[in-house]
Amino acid sequence: MPTNREAEPSSTWQDRSIAMEGTLNMRDLGSLRTNDGRYIIRNRLFRSANLAQITNSDMQTLARLGIKTVVDLRGPKEALDHPDRVPAGTTIIPSPIIGSDTGDAIDDTTIRALVLDAGLPETMLNVAKVSQYGPYYRMLFLVNSYGTESHTSKLTKYRPFFRSLLDLAPNESILVHCTGGRDRTGMGIALLLKALGVSQEDIEADFVASNHALQPDREDPNSTAFLQFHSANVFLQPPANKYYQQVAKELGASPESIRNAVKLKADLLRRTFASIDAQYGSFLWFLESQLGGGPEELNILRRTLLTEIK
Repeated sequence: MPTNREAEPSSTWQDRSIAMEGTLNMRDLGSLRTNDGRYIIRNRLFRSANLAQITNSDMQTLARLGIKTVVDLRGPKEALDHPDRVPAGTTIIPSPIIGSDTGDAIDDTTIRALVLDAGLPETMLNVAKVSQYGPYYRMLFLVNSYGTESHTSKLTKYRPFFRSLLDLAPNESILVHCTGGRDRTGMGIALLLKALGVSQEDIEADFVASNHALQPDREDPNSTAFLQFHSANVFLQPPANKYYQQVAKELGASPESIRNAVKLKADLLRRTFASIDAQYGSFLWFLESQLGGGPEELNILRRTLLTEIK
């Protein structure tokens, strides 16, 4: 049973991080403050990378945290190839946002344009070689899609995630994830935090925290600890990492240029929210018309996820 739900707020993502043996980037959104002085309840809302490799000890952690609902934002093939492990009695809600099997295949022409526009050398166009180290082209595609009309129109795919929050039972918790828990999860959480009234500064800070949370041993340049997690590919590691430097040399580019092209930046969210306003007139109308978050639903969300006003 979740406990300590209304403890004093923590100010950093590190304070809210939860150490897991078989996954990364897991943190509690609890303690983030809203503009009316409330806080997200501790141990109610979580985000992470995928749960395919979690250990039995991790399963006990999920059970202890009261996580009864897991929203999986991965494409069907991703979820089939690497199915989640969850405690008995946990409901998994498939809610695919993007993937090669959701009509979002990235063709060679798009790859070429993305790579060259990022200032990367043509050696980074070797699809077979690049792809063996991680889904680099998908990450590059995603970070370049933020704020575009096409990306904004697809945000309606987060509707099942919002629906699951409305259905959350008292004293139960929910976790949302994709593969690495950064782009698809980050965008969904950003939309939710904005709906709850969390400040833009805190929304952005949580979003970019994934840049570090997917680096399991970032202080040791000789570490290859990330290789045990298929959610933490080499392209997300610190450029000082020796293994990363070897891979970058093989690909004919610097680790800094490779990583900077897919690094999460606060401006990605700003462009997205500006695009929402331009396309729908306001964020509130977007919530109501696209995600089913009208005034009544927003009140339910706030009662479910926020502390009471004191």
